[in-house]
Amino acid sequence: MNEAELRTLFAEIDTDGDGRISIVELAERFKAEGAQGHLSEEVKKAMVADANHDGVLDFEEFRTLLK
Repeated sequence: MNEAELRTLFAEIDTDGDGRISIVELAERFKAEGAQGHLSEEVKKAMVADANHDGVLDFEEFRTLLK
């Protein structure tokens, strides 16, 4: 995925438009994609990607998550 595609995906998941993705927003996206069986694993990955432990993912943390 290139930079533009990552930014587009980030904006789609960031439903409240605050420039950060909450665990709730991320979980909602995974549910919409049908990843319910893997939801807890994906949330764990997101928590690890949350480098500054503020409970949300900024774009750089999101990029790290998708690597």
